[in-house]
Amino acid sequence: MKNNQVTCDFCQKDLTYASNCVEYRLVLASEAKPHAPGGGAVTAMMIYPLLDSDAHFCGWTCLKKWINKE
Repeated sequence: MKNNQVTCDFCQKDLTYASNCVEYRLVLASEAKPHAPGGGAVTAMMIYPLLDSDAHFCGWTCLKKWINKE
């Protein structure tokens, strides 16, 4: 079994496992939307700045601080 450690991208807190019955972490990820059924013309567009990888956060406070730092 592979164990991937997950830490908050702002405060570096370990978010790998829950210590209570239910706990959550926020994940910020870039995800491409599928084209509409039936096709049609589409444009070539990019999102900037690109995320190099998914970002994880303890909650809204760390996410806001991370955004303002960037």
